[in-house]
Amino acid sequence: MSPYKKSLITPFKLVVIAFIVLLLANCSALEPIETPTVEQSNPLAIQAQEALSQQQFSRAAMLFKQLAKNSQAPLKNQYLISAIEAYFNAGDLTNADSLIDSLLTPSSQLTSDNKLSLATLLLEQGKAEDAISVLMSVSELNLNNEQRIDLHTLTSSAFFQAGNLIESARERIILDALIDEPTSKLNNQLDLVNVLSLLSEHALRALLPTADNNMAGWVDLAIIKKQQVTFIPNSSDVESWKQQYPTHAANGSFLLTMAKQSQENFIAPNKVGVFLPSQGPFSQAAFSVRKGITAAAYSMANKWPLNIHFYDTSSTPIETLYQQAISDGVNIIIGPLDKKNLSKIALLPDLPIPVIGLNKNGSHHSPHYVEFSLSPEEDITQILSFAWLKGHQKALILTPQSNSGERLAGHFSSLWQKLGGQVLDVQTYEANQADYSTAIKSLLQIDDSVYRFKQLRQRLNLNIKFEERRRHDADFIFLLASPREGRLIKPQLRFHRAADIAVFSTSKIYEGEQNKGANRDLDDVFFCDMPWLIEPNKQQNGSLNQALKQWPNTRGLHRRLTAFGYDAYQLIPHLEHLKSNHFARLDGKTGILSMNNNVINRQLSCGQFQRGQVKSLGLAPHLERTMNMQSVVPSPQHTEHVNTAPL
Repeated sequence: MSPYKKSLITPFKLVVIAFIVLLLANCSALEPIETPTVEQSNPLAIQAQEALSQQQFSRAAMLFKQLAKNSQAPLKNQYLISAIEAYFNAGDLTNADSLIDSLLTPSSQLTSDNKLSLATLLLEQGKAEDAISVLMSVSELNLNNEQRIDLHTLTSSAFFQAGNLIESARERIILDALIDEPTSKLNNQLDLVNVLSLLSEHALRALLPTADNNMAGWVDLAIIKKQQVTFIPNSSDVESWKQQYPTHAANGSFLLTMAKQSQENFIAPNKVGVFLPSQGPFSQAAFSVRKGITAAAYSMANKWPLNIHFYDTSSTPIETLYQQAISDGVNIIIGPLDKKNLSKIALLPDLPIPVIGLNKNGSHHSPHYVEFSLSPEEDITQILSFAWLKGHQKALILTPQSNSGERLAGHFSSLWQKLGGQVLDVQTYEANQADYSTAIKSLLQIDDSVYRFKQLRQRLNLNIKFEERRRHDADFIFLLASPREGRLIKPQLRFHRAADIAVFSTSKIYEGEQNKGANRDLDDVFFCDMPWLIEPNKQQNGSLNQALKQWPNTRGLHRRLTAFGYDAYQLIPHLEHLKSNHFARLDGKTGILSMNNNVINRQLSCGQFQRGQVKSLGLAPHLERTMNMQSVVPSPQHTEHVNTAPL
């Protein structure tokens, strides 16, 4: 294994560790698990294969277990791995996890091939840390070169899912020495630079003092890439890099390939139209979005000349504005912001001008329509993945007594149970109160403890000393709350003896500004939010921070909307690359941006309140399994007109 890995690094322990966006091309293209070859003379094996072909997965799993019972290692273990896969396909997580536990014991006698197959399956189920443990136990002494490539590709993927981009990049460096085929080697090198580029510049520079010359060369190249809008191979920075690393693997044609790729991926249109209202309920939000668009345009003016035309959606029908934009020679449109106008855009038979809609709109299927939103459901999916990766299983939910609170709690509950976790209880509270003890005591079942005490005292007729007790079957609380509510609820949880239960929340709990005094009451709460708000002082955030000095009263949600507008504009020249390459990424203010089915996904950053300040924990985990899940939504009468954007 890698000489860099002295021991398994627990995620979130190092500031420089960042969390996964999605697996890159070579990381996620994992080989399917090989089912043991059917023995023509073994009826059970034939029946198991037939059950799989008929999608009778539970029956197939039982047959594979019987085959394993009658076999010796390593064939026994391969049959058990096939049974695990069948249980997962059947949705039977309990039996699958039980078999996984049996294989992770030292007595299981797993071969290297067994371990690679098991690790592949574990990664597909989001069990990254278990996969890392398995992969690190593989001895390379008897592996051929192809097996070594498989091992380090899997290990790179596992570190991605576990959130350790640094170790994942180091695995890519090992792969660079193992891969001989030119195209595969080039793709691995590009992936290596791209994964390092997802780290902040501060995190990259922190690696340099302890990095060897090879690693340092890749890190310095990633820093240069982050500092340039498009990579320029003959720039003074690159020339200095060439002199510093004359024998480096990237010093040669690779730099020209990087530059060519960078140029091809930056397609800037001539004229941009923006559809936003100047009046009405969305006007203040629109003004904040407009500020962000303006800031981004000025920051990119050296590479992309300004040519923006703003259209007022509050005074003219959206259909008329769209036709006007065509007449004006607009090449792409940002907006509209509200769902009513977005639904009208969706009714247009064709979109000769591409549109970046700034809200949820699942009804438009034009290839020229891109959806970009600040979806609270997306926040929940990522904080859920964060809690799962930290090993939590049993959840309590505390949510406001409102349509949106109950909807989001339902979204969390549905996905958490599909992931394999348990939701033990859901409790609602009335917002804008000072005392939330009734809801908290109910959630923690403290009232049951008090009731038992009263019954015992009455029966014994004695003055018994009593100390209230809470439930002990839950290992974390998912809290939906505003900053005000959170600052009241968290201390009350401590008062009711729940200080040792982890609390996870969404970006809603954070105002977006450092407020050390007020935020002390939120200490220990985990949440995920825009990278710009988690680490506002990163060097690449300077342009947006400078622009906001012109609008010092931009606070709370409007800070997020300004970053939202900034990203909507800087997305434009990268749209084609994001659309054509599922693994392409853009380092945005609202998150690491990617595209899937014409929907922009935002990879958030996670943080924790410590002594009133937000400590960055890096990028949120983005487990492939949670991204492919759909929550079970409430009945249609409750959701038909739900606005999922925070406007």
